[in-house]
Amino acid sequence: FGVFAPPTAAVPPAAPAASAVSIATAAPPPSSDPWADMGFGPPVPDSNNVAGEPAASAAGTLQGDVSQGMGGTKSSNRSAGELPPGGEWYDARIFTPTLGVMFFKPQELTDSLFLQTDKALVDALDDRPVVAFIVEGSSARSAGVELGHVLLKVNGIDVKNPKEASRLIKEGPRPLPLLFYVPDTTVVVAEGEHMVKYDTRETGAPNSAKDWKPKYVVIGGIIAQPWMMNMYRSKSEYDIAVIETQARRPVSVKVKQFSLQGARIQNDWQGPQMVKYKNKLHPWKYIVVLPVSRNPIKISSPNLSQLKPVHEGIRRVLMAQQRDRGHPSPHTAAPVRTADPYSRNGH
Repeated sequence: FGVFAPPTAAVPPAAPAASAVSIATAAPPPSSDPWADMGFGPPVPDSNNVAGEPAASAAGTLQGDVSQGMGGTKSSNRSAGELPPGGEWYDARIFTPTLGVMFFKPQELTDSLFLQTDKALVDALDDRPVVAFIVEGSSARSAGVELGHVLLKVNGIDVKNPKEASRLIKEGPRPLPLLFYVPDTTVVVAEGEHMVKYDTRETGAPNSAKDWKPKYVVIGGIIAQPWMMNMYRSKSEYDIAVIETQARRPVSVKVKQFSLQGARIQNDWQGPQMVKYKNKLHPWKYIVVLPVSRNPIKISSPNLSQLKPVHEGIRRVLMAQQRDRGHPSPHTAAPVRTADPYSRNGH
């Protein structure tokens, strides 16, 4: 978002600057545990702790952090205090050693999750910790915590910033009560599981469904510049890449990177294209991204709702580039669409 070093097409994403993320404010010494430093480690032993086993590695964090007996309940009649009006609160309790999230300050998310959020709302949140990343299969996911939710209290203690949140979660007893606030805004997420094809010069869909590769596609995100499109082999590997990047460790998973600068979407005024495979029940919808000096990138999904977040994420990047130039260029400009394909009912 301007605070991260821009990744290149040939190397893994660069780690953010020390001041960018409060939960990783300094590079850990070789003997320290970066997982614990970011709030992924076990809590301090407590008599109420019912799940004291630590998360020993990246794989353990991703696979062993499933909560037990958890749930979130809506809370009413709470005072909003200085928070923006219109949001809602809910309580959650965690029983496991880790929550499985990363917190950012609201101002650090204005190029991603809070891209479409009014500046006054962002400012009103002060430095409160916002959930910017959730490990798949984690306690947070099981409790109903979503991206963009704001943590207000840990074990009844007010939380003012991400660093404080990580410390209180790590040190608190189990079960650990949490109070979250959901701002009245639209959170922008541009990622998801897709089938892709990027190794040929063809702009049409492959002849066989077997020619596509499954990838977890991320537009921008918290470890890349907004105009970068990164592809991982799975959501779990993306989780590992995020955790290792924030821990200032070399990224151990494979990532395919593409710059969207100067790119365009083929025939975007028509909406997603369609291809039917004989062994598939429904036609696949796909888009074709035409980057500068690289093969076309085809991104597909069996239904429109799955394709929408990434498709619209790419559109936002391209529209922002046109605004920065002051006018749409003939190469990247797309005709105005007469209808929104995502407003239709269909698969």
